[in-house]
Amino acid sequence: MALSTNPNTALLVMIGGDAPDSVVLNDRRIRISGSSDLTKLLLPDDGYHRLHVTRNKLRQSRRPKLEQYSHLLNLITEAEENSRSLDAMQKLLRGVPGKIINPPQAVLRSTRDQVARRLKGVARLIVPEVTRLAAGKSAELCGRQLAETGASPPFILRQAGTHAGKIVGCFDSVEALLAARDPAADHIATRFVDFSSADGLYRKYRTFFVGSELILRHALVSDNWNVHAKDRARFMAERPQLVAEERALFEQAEPFAPAVRQVLQGVRERMGLDFFGMDFGITRDGEVVLFEANATMNFFPFSPDPQFDHLKRAFAPAQRAFRAMLGLPPERHGSARFPVQFEPA
Repeated sequence: MALSTNPNTALLVMIGGDAPDSVVLNDRRIRISGSSDLTKLLLPDDGYHRLHVTRNKLRQSRRPKLEQYSHLLNLITEAEENSRSLDAMQKLLRGVPGKIINPPQAVLRSTRDQVARRLKGVARLIVPEVTRLAAGKSAELCGRQLAETGASPPFILRQAGTHAGKIVGCFDSVEALLAARDPAADHIATRFVDFSSADGLYRKYRTFFVGSELILRHALVSDNWNVHAKDRARFMAERPQLVAEERALFEQAEPFAPAVRQVLQGVRERMGLDFFGMDFGITRDGEVVLFEANATMNFFPFSPDPQFDHLKRAFAPAQRAFRAMLGLPPERHGSARFPVQFEPA
């Protein structure tokens, strides 16, 4: 356990993962694979302890004493890649009286296929059919699984546990999808839903649910359906009307229509997580299309382009909500610190 400057802190931050190189500590900066980056919302003098949890944590002769903490924050958030560490954490936390934020058992239920099942039926939310194609299964069996969903191509194929727009491809036939699949790895096949707007462009919204707060993080626009951060510099930056469109959302007290907000509230109620992000589109009919919802979604970094400074408006409400969730006092006037981190070019 790495101690902070405050030996009597009531906050424990749990980090780590299944991979041997899952955590690198450099003073107070933590870079973890498959974990949330929301600790960057903390202030430099916030006191907390860190506990590194690995898949072999229970094999250690000495177990940490966790009864002293009023709040225990789980930052191991990628369920596919860190299932053994999350399972070890769940056992470590049995009987602990403090408030566990994003309990490991809830994170384990946040894989794409489980989330799709959980959110099915939320009014005006389109949840595309999701099929897990397990490693080792024959192409014939995988094809049968896809047929049983009743969904028609195209399908988006990605390896399980991947994020940030990383896909194998989008395929117009089951045969092409199965030919592109690596039989040695688990894959997720998702029915593609056209969410293009009336102008033919694709808009991807990201919101963060932190405690009781809903925080808009960005509204990306692209000429390609696989919308990602790189489209901000590649496509949006040269189109002032799209920049103004996103800025206008941040200037509103409520950035979404009441029907969309009602959908987001329904998602919050079903997810079972204390904090998580959600990527989605909005159809021409005003329905919400789920892309993904999980706690491992990045909040940082922000664009270095001054015309996108409006994005930084997400920082203060997120910091307030995060501190409240952790039982920390509100930041002192002038103490809030915006980290200097930018989106890659």
